[in-house]
Amino acid sequence: MGNASSQTRPPATSGSQPADSKRGFFARPVAWALCLALLIGIGMVRIVSTYHVFNHTIDEPSHLACGIEWWEKGTYTIEAKHTPLARISVAFLPYMAGLRAPQRFTKWQDTYPILSADGHYWRNLTLARIGVLPYFAICVLVVFFWTKRLYGAATGLVAAGIFSMLPTILAHSALATTDIAFTAMFCWALYAFTLWLRRPDGWTAAQFGVAAGLAVCAKISTLVFLPTCGAAILVLYILAGKPRWRDLLRTAAVVLVCGFLVTWAVYRFSHAPLQQVTKLPDRVAARLSGPSSRLTGFVEDVTARVPVPAPEFFDGIRMMRAQRGEGTISYLFGQVRRKGGWWYFFFVALAVKTPLAVLLLAAIGAGAVVGRYWGKRSDWEVAAPLVSAAMIMVVTAPSGLNSGVRYVMPMFALLSILAAGGVATLWSRPEHRHVWRTAAIALMAWLVASSALAHPDYLAYFNELGGKDPSRILVISDFDWGQDMTRLAAYLREHDVKHVAIAYDGFYVPESLGLPETDIMPWCGGTASGWVVIQARRALLHPECFQWIAQQKPVAVVGKTMRVYYIPPN
Repeated sequence: MGNASSQTRPPATSGSQPADSKRGFFARPVAWALCLALLIGIGMVRIVSTYHVFNHTIDEPSHLACGIEWWEKGTYTIEAKHTPLARISVAFLPYMAGLRAPQRFTKWQDTYPILSADGHYWRNLTLARIGVLPYFAICVLVVFFWTKRLYGAATGLVAAGIFSMLPTILAHSALATTDIAFTAMFCWALYAFTLWLRRPDGWTAAQFGVAAGLAVCAKISTLVFLPTCGAAILVLYILAGKPRWRDLLRTAAVVLVCGFLVTWAVYRFSHAPLQQVTKLPDRVAARLSGPSSRLTGFVEDVTARVPVPAPEFFDGIRMMRAQRGEGTISYLFGQVRRKGGWWYFFFVALAVKTPLAVLLLAAIGAGAVVGRYWGKRSDWEVAAPLVSAAMIMVVTAPSGLNSGVRYVMPMFALLSILAAGGVATLWSRPEHRHVWRTAAIALMAWLVASSALAHPDYLAYFNELGGKDPSRILVISDFDWGQDMTRLAAYLREHDVKHVAIAYDGFYVPESLGLPETDIMPWCGGTASGWVVIQARRALLHPECFQWIAQQKPVAVVGKTMRVYYIPPN
């Protein structure tokens, strides 16, 4: 993540030139290192403070179980749909503390007992979540260094500060999932790609290869996002004139080798015969020359002997393709779709899940980038975050996988860079300087207030566009990811409830969460009396199952998502 040499660094904007030219406070490495440490430290304190407020979300046990399998058995078979880097990280501390899988899991739905397998639910969950904190720090550093290269150190610190205060980033940095790891590695890979284009030598090529390999190991989405964003950046590079094709081609092998070795290492250098990975060569040979021909026998013999590295990676790609074909349940503006989604889903999600101050500043920054690039095509790097953000939105629009804004989590890093550019633009305007600087300060103050008021419910955060009931807009992992069971248990204890029926869209062990005697309601069709709890997500995604309670008024709403009823027995 280091900077390129001063000979290859593009000029800073006018907003940062005075500070850098005078070697001001923020131009000193010690000064901005201290500021970065403070921003990361404050962010981590805010993140860790939510650990015991919220129980595990729906996906966390499966990520932990897959990581434990990697550490304990050296295999990766439970669910290969997600590449293993983040899972290795979240499982490391629980594994070192002695956690082992209580059984051999064959599907992710069965993995939830692992958190309480040794009777230490909260310890295991906390240790797993700590494994995500390094990725939060890496995210902040990538945002800083990338912005510093474009605008200077002072603006870089503004970008890092904005990113570290975004509620959605704080929310997912507090969960033992893959999304922040993906954001960190993918954004680092994009930044490293721009460095390689600017100065194509062995070092920048190796840096890009390692970062790209880690990004692939963080999430398979990298296979879509990185080529499309990279292609857009490459177009900017070509239009700038005088591309260094010879140097790029000479060092491309370094990129490929580093990326391959990193990816294979994360999969523990596993391998399997080609025949086990895919039957395509055998089928093609059988179709061309017949199933009993000599050619088909030769091909089958070869495919049974030729090893393929990281076969689990290809299993994951197949699983993702199958999921895309089958579709997933989606929710937007009160509508439910069992297959497919809406092309504008992620536009809506970003519009309501990003603080309005950041959206306004990012719009100003994007306008400044367009004006700056339009006037000077050679300054292509400044447009890289903007075109990357545009490409992410373009490729995700038709995907149909509308399961939350977390699918486009790198957008928050790119928006932070653009927003910091917006602050620099307002700060450096020569006319009516006091007015524009006051506006910049006011927008930053608005962000600080919004972020502070969101605590600790960062996951369920919506900006002012969300209104009083944001669940009418989004619900799946953006509002309700099953995080409020701990609060429900506390509420039931306070009200001396001895028995409860719960309709919940996830998996849990009631005793581990401190719940009283609990009836887990059937997926659909059941009714209950006495104390009844309906999770918002469950009710909104399956309204046909809860007509019997639709006219009842909740006694309370616990946290943001748990609706508590008391139904007198008939």
